[in-house]
Amino acid sequence: MNPAPPDPAEVLPRVRQQLILAQVRIMELEDARDETAARLDETNRLLHGAQSLADQKLAETAHAERLRAESETQLAQLQRLQQAITQSLEVAQAQLAEIQRKLEAQLREAAAREQRLAQIDADLRALKTTRSWRWTAWLRAVERIFSGGKS
Repeated sequence: MNPAPPDPAEVLPRVRQQLILAQVRIMELEDARDETAARLDETNRLLHGAQSLADQKLAETAHAERLRAESETQLAQLQRLQQAITQSLEVAQAQLAEIQRKLEAQLREAAAREQRLAQIDADLRALKTTRSWRWTAWLRAVERIFSGGKS
């Protein structure tokens, strides 16, 4: 048994009502689409800003890494230079110590010679003050005359 077809007069208002409800729903969806598009635009703008900031931070990080690498290279060079200077200083200090030892030895030798010279000078003065030196002065004068004044 087939049900009886509905009356067209009853169907038409119902279709109109459903059509109106569909149009309202379409308008609601269009409003939601417009809001979503605005939020999507804002999200895209924020995303673009975040990407720009991330790119900037990556560039800064790369620059900082280059600076760090350069600093490490300079540090290594400075450490090598310091080591070379330290070695040169040690050699110079050893040379200075050797020169000081030689100088001290020469000073001791000079002091000994000066002391010996002072002793010889004192002996010579003592000799010249003796009676025999004074008594033989005329012989030394005669010798100077005959030798041409060389002694």
